[in-house]
Formats: sequence, C-alpha cells, structure tokens
Amino acid sequence: MDQKFNYAEHKFNLFELRVNEHTGTHMDAPLHFSADGKSVAEIPVDNLIVPLAVVDIREKASANADAQVTPDDLKAWVAANGPIPKNACVAMNSGWDAHVATPKFRNADDKKVMHFPGFHVEAAQMLIEDGNAAGIAVDTLSLDHGPSPDFATHYGWLPTGRWGLECVANLGAMPAKGATLIVGAPKIRGGTGGPSRVLALT
Repeated sequence: MDQKFNYAEHKFNLFELRVNEHTGTHMDAPLHFSADGKSVAEIPVDNLIVPLAVVDIREKASANADAQVTPDDLKAWVAANGPIPKNACVAMNSGWDAHVATPKFRNADDKKVMHFPGFHVEAAQMLIEDGNAAGIAVDTLSLDHGPSPDFATHYGWLPTGRWGLECVANLGAMPAKGATLIVGAPKIRGGTGGPSRVLALT
C-alpha cells in the first residue's frame, strides 16, 4: 500500500493498492480453476446472499491436521439438520482460524508440505450431485486440504460454476443451520476472485 496523497499536505488521503487476488479472507471464482468460468464480477448477487450450513469437524481436525470434510460428515449434518438449504454455502468449521496469526496456519513440515484441513473431492462431488450448494467455505488456506498434490477439490468444484471462500473466521460462533451469509466479493472485471468481506446474520 503506497500513500499518494495525505491529509496534512493535500487535505485528503488516497492510497494505491497492489493486492494478490487470493489473499486473506477471499473468494475463489469459477474462473480461478477453469478456462472459461465466470469471473468474480459475473457471479449473480443472489448467489452471494445465501443460507449458511456449517459442518463441524473440529474434533477430528484437532487429532489430524490433514482431516477432510467427507461424504459421511455431510450425511451426518443432513441427519441432524435436514436437507442442505437451496443455494447454500456449506462451510467447514475445523477450528483452524485459531491459528491464523501463527506458523501453524500454514503448518509446513520440513519438506515444505502444508498440513491443514479441507474438503475431500468426494464431498464436493456429493454437493454437486445434490444441487443445493452455491458455494463452499473453509477456515483454512485452501478448499483442498494442505498436502493435496493436485487441487482435486478446486478442479472438481469451481468449473461447475460454483464459488469457494478461503480463510473464513468465526465459524465456531455460527449455528449449524439458520444463518444467512453475505459475501462482499469484489466486482473486478475478469477477476478470478479477490479479498472479500464476509458477514453472517443469525
């Protein structure tokens, strides 16, 4: 961030920003992992204000940093809460946001392989087949778990026209069902995603 004008000298403040699209809490648009998917500016607004379904995998994530949301986790959520709401965002609550200010958030081993939770591609496929999810969200760096060698979940999910959110905080404060998610995605023509202000109403 470079300040071009300051209040003391110019009587207003203005900064020039240079930001990686996929930094901090941010959206992955379909274009991020496809040749011709929708850019972040092309995602309809009614796909950005959606029901929130929170899948809690904190227990297994605390025991295994490479834990993933699986079809069994989704089946357990449906058994407890009913069908996934139409046009929902299905979010993984692994508790990993607690590590955001520490090296454990990336959790790289001595071979530089990262270890953190994510969505298994089979869970993503189950949501695609169900047809009710507009997006998925994680409280980690990636939709795929840390040691993924091939970004299978990104490649399976985003080209279907759906979006993802990464580095989402405070999912532990959300109910499993009943909240509404508001995704303040940047409207940048041709963008593959971008830093987003994400709010939830309960």
